[in-house]
Amino acid sequence: MLKRNEKLIKTKLWQYMLPSVMLTASTQIGNVVDTMLVGNILGTDAMSAVQIGLTVDNIMELPSYVLAAGGSIAVGMLLGRREREKANRVFSTTFAVSAVFGILFALLSFFSPLMARLLTGGGPLEADVSGFVRVTLLGGPVIAVALQFINYVAVDNHPGIASAYVVTANVLNLSFDYLLLSFTPLGTAGAALSTVIGYALACAVLILYFRSPKRMLHFTAFKTVMLPSLEPAFKFGMPTLFYMVCDTVRGLALNTMIVRAIGSDAMAVYTICNNIVLIAEMLVGGIIGTVSSVGGVIYGEKDYFGLRVLAKNVLCCSYAVMAVFMTALAVFTRQIVSLFGIADGPLMDMAASSLHIFMFSLPFYLFNGFMMYFYQSTEKEKLSSFVTSLRNCVVALPSAFLLVLLARPDEAERLRWLMIALVLSEVLTVLTVTVLRRFRYRGKDFLLLPTVRNERVLDFSIGPALEETSRVPQEITAFCQRCGVGLTRANLIAVAAEEMTVNIIRYGGKNVRSIDINLCIAPDFLILRTRDNGIPFDPTSYITDSKEFEIHGIELIKRVSDKVQYMRVLDLNNTTVEVALKEPETQHG
Repeated sequence: MLKRNEKLIKTKLWQYMLPSVMLTASTQIGNVVDTMLVGNILGTDAMSAVQIGLTVDNIMELPSYVLAAGGSIAVGMLLGRREREKANRVFSTTFAVSAVFGILFALLSFFSPLMARLLTGGGPLEADVSGFVRVTLLGGPVIAVALQFINYVAVDNHPGIASAYVVTANVLNLSFDYLLLSFTPLGTAGAALSTVIGYALACAVLILYFRSPKRMLHFTAFKTVMLPSLEPAFKFGMPTLFYMVCDTVRGLALNTMIVRAIGSDAMAVYTICNNIVLIAEMLVGGIIGTVSSVGGVIYGEKDYFGLRVLAKNVLCCSYAVMAVFMTALAVFTRQIVSLFGIADGPLMDMAASSLHIFMFSLPFYLFNGFMMYFYQSTEKEKLSSFVTSLRNCVVALPSAFLLVLLARPDEAERLRWLMIALVLSEVLTVLTVTVLRRFRYRGKDFLLLPTVRNERVLDFSIGPALEETSRVPQEITAFCQRCGVGLTRANLIAVAAEEMTVNIIRYGGKNVRSIDINLCIAPDFLILRTRDNGIPFDPTSYITDSKEFEIHGIELIKRVSDKVQYMRVLDLNNTTVEVALKEPETQHG
């Protein structure tokens, strides 16, 4: 029997992974280098002020980020199910609502002094926090638009353009960072302004997306922008909402505790630890992020084999990279700390010892992040949200407050126990979710995908050789007979399958490496799906230039089938052919 192979999924994984890594890496490099520039040019107090002000930045990004993350997953599933009109409505509605939120946050910039006072308790960091928060809020509309395009462009066949946009934005951000921090009196406000300018100017890159023939998503008329279209975006964005809310609550609580119960030096060390997480995200976040851009579409097609291949490769790649990073962190700890403007002395010793503890949280941080993304992309939103709430609030905050308060009233000692609490929060999250899965989802592995093969689904692959196509109708006919399908209907779908594969090999171009074929016996139809990485070709729009009936070609497929659908998803040709199980009744005179 012919079997399914991993070639197309692996090809798409690498095609989407590299831009995703570039996208995440450039974003996190921008954040980390931002912090380094502020620390080295303006000092550690300004660096701590930016860390505190990022809490407001997280709140501002919350609506747009949730709608963009959830909406892109929903759109990926809808495109996988060939529901393009619904996908366009979700895309347009989330974009419009995000823009409105961006404008509202810009208006809140008038209250930045009050926000700074509440965040700092009126301490010496108040002025720097106020300047950073004011410019951050004013840039709300720009950031809202940016978050939408980053997510949707990636899932809409153009991960390279999405990463190019983010790379360009961050290169501009860092360039303006250096200029504004070094040669103007703007201070921390300059760090926020450079980010806004970078993302605004980088919009020029999006021209490539709007002019692309492979683009599937389009803005709909304003009257079709309806709030019900937000439902799938909000549904799949729920874990992201939990993540950002919990992360904001955690940031507020820990920042307040550290500043008031431990000390300003501890706040600087904690800021460095947060940036170590950003560096880890830079290295492995893009790999894990592939689950969102690719996994949602594959899940929409019910390709569970492909999802398992995706998960296996993502975990192997990300843990290999994490092992290298942790080794470098252990060996070059003091050199890494010095990049944030901390010289040798007691503060350097405190930071180095803290990092040696904190680094053990990273392997568990990676696995928790994978679970959050994977469950979010496979309609396990509640479990994904559970992972998020555990790691960020339910475990992290109580353990941090308890261990810090029980420690001796010494800054270094309390900081050490804070690091231990952060490690425990990641470890306990993995253990708790594992126990929950064992009791609630008995008999399933941690991916929670169907493990029993559906006897009414045939799934296999062939190579790009014409001689292999002769086996396709034999495989399909034999399968249909085993399932009790009439010979006439079985022959029709077998002919359609053979013609589809022949056309893919003949006209798909040299990029065709493998063809995935899936046949599902539904209650009323035989549903044939083919997937290939050839040149874009829509058989539904094909019109023959000959009046004669073409024995080998698209016309034959159209004649033997009841319905043909096409969608370019994940930069793959995806064609669905349906043949009714019941033969049409014959009219008698």
